[in-house]
Amino acid sequence: MSRNNLLIIFFSLFSLSLLSQNNYPKSYFRPPLDIPLYLSGSFGELRPGHFHSGIDLKTQGVTGKEVLAVAEGYVSRIKISLGGYGKALYITHPNGYVSVYGHLLSFNDTLEKLVKKTQYERESYLIEIFPKRGHYPVKKGEVIAFSGNSGSSGGPHLHFEIREEKSQYPVNPLLFKSIKIADRTYPRILQLSLYPVDDTTLINGKHDTTVYMVTGSGKNCSLKGKPQIIIHGRASLGIDTYDLTNKLQNKNGVYKIEVFIDTTRIFGLKMDKISFYTTRYINSLIDYNYYQKKGKRLVRTQIDTNNRLFNYYGVKNRGIFSFNDSLFHKVRIRVYDTYGNQSILAFNLRGNSKPLKSAFKKKLLHKPAGLFENFRRSFFVIGKNYRADFPARTFYRSFYLNHKTEPRLKGTYSSLIVLGNRFVPVQKLFTLKIKPDTVENRLKSKLFVAYLPAKKVVDFVYTGSSFVNDSLVTRVRDLGNYTVMIDTIPPVIRQLNFLKTRLTAKQKTLKLKIEDKESGIKSYRATLNGKWLLMEYDQKDKLLTYFIDKHLPKGKSTFRLEVIDNVGNKTEFETQLIR
Repeated sequence: MSRNNLLIIFFSLFSLSLLSQNNYPKSYFRPPLDIPLYLSGSFGELRPGHFHSGIDLKTQGVTGKEVLAVAEGYVSRIKISLGGYGKALYITHPNGYVSVYGHLLSFNDTLEKLVKKTQYERESYLIEIFPKRGHYPVKKGEVIAFSGNSGSSGGPHLHFEIREEKSQYPVNPLLFKSIKIADRTYPRILQLSLYPVDDTTLINGKHDTTVYMVTGSGKNCSLKGKPQIIIHGRASLGIDTYDLTNKLQNKNGVYKIEVFIDTTRIFGLKMDKISFYTTRYINSLIDYNYYQKKGKRLVRTQIDTNNRLFNYYGVKNRGIFSFNDSLFHKVRIRVYDTYGNQSILAFNLRGNSKPLKSAFKKKLLHKPAGLFENFRRSFFVIGKNYRADFPARTFYRSFYLNHKTEPRLKGTYSSLIVLGNRFVPVQKLFTLKIKPDTVENRLKSKLFVAYLPAKKVVDFVYTGSSFVNDSLVTRVRDLGNYTVMIDTIPPVIRQLNFLKTRLTAKQKTLKLKIEDKESGIKSYRATLNGKWLLMEYDQKDKLLTYFIDKHLPKGKSTFRLEVIDNVGNKTEFETQLIR
């Protein structure tokens, strides 16, 4: 066989392998609900610190809808957590995929027995079970659970995923044609930002981000007022966009974004699959500074040096474009949803090879405050009563980090430590040590490190309370303001639906509210007649619930609850129950 023929075969096989990567089964999976499917969240949607790894399906505003296995397989994992997916179920399928069902209310009878048995054996509401292959088989369409609102859910719905079994990469479920959402509605483009990349970049004669609002819809989007845009040097784009589906006003994420300058594509982003390992790089994808200030997430074309997302494609010069000529250039931005509905924003801009000399009289070239830190290297910073240690690649690019102390705020127990500012995103956890002011020995264990986003004591986040020698040590992931605070107040326990000792025959639950406004709840333990009792904890509602069952005998029983906060303050509650 000739060398040319071998090359032809090689490239043919290579092309087929590429095609097969996107050859998702068309009819293998069925929908996980037997009601009309409406989206309240799309795959790859931009969320705080991560991409949405599945689709959120509405459950008609209620809990308790039957959740069905999308194909035959076996239950490979069951997990119950306070945040995240709450009650979640994982089914492994013979075709190399795993389906995931999150924010559940409960499981089917067989799995519910397994879960409760395990919870009582481990004396923990929070569990993770990995049944052996084939021990809990399921059939396509079988009821496996009931939809709920557990975990970090903001309302009743089903979180649904399809993952590749080998890589554990979640794949966009809407790429599987049998899981279909009614969608003939095109995405919306709301805003365009132009960013200077270098100190000498000028946009309309200014070295500053320039924002334009977008009008029109579909393929007829345009910049409001049709402004004249003149750019000298290197710049990049930011796009504010979202998607809609039929009959709904939910603002979901888009599937694909492409940017062309003249006839060249300079940027592509596609949400066909994601990796949990790289999901936090969303903070590098978006204009993080703008998000912190305005609460909106704009997708940037410029790719930071330490950005490891694999969702980019066809990107030229790291998403940066240069204008060192005096010609007109046509820019086109195309935004797609999963079903190919698209919106197009087109506008012209002109390069400027010779910027006005007066523009440089504003001293664009200046040395920023702080020390220049190379993101590739680990480093540390030290102050009078603090030290912060940063591992290599903590940040998305090299930058100047300024740090200092300010006078302590009223009600705190150390100086205010200012590490850079909250507008710079952080990828990795770093270690922060703060030496607190002298306090009585009996109070030392009640101190903790607090993060203050706005330098206000009333607006703080507990980050840790471990002592090493004379310093409090914590692991954090935000730049900004830190101080030491104290918590001497024990948690609060309140009865909700059993104020009287004697329970009614119709009573199905015991409910209590537990709350700690300072350091937060660390643990709780309920017992009935001295034996551990299963109580479900809804963290977002601060609600503990015991579903009355065989563990509460007839007659008189002693119910006891112990709640401990993150610095060891304890509250105990005890009452007699008569059933």
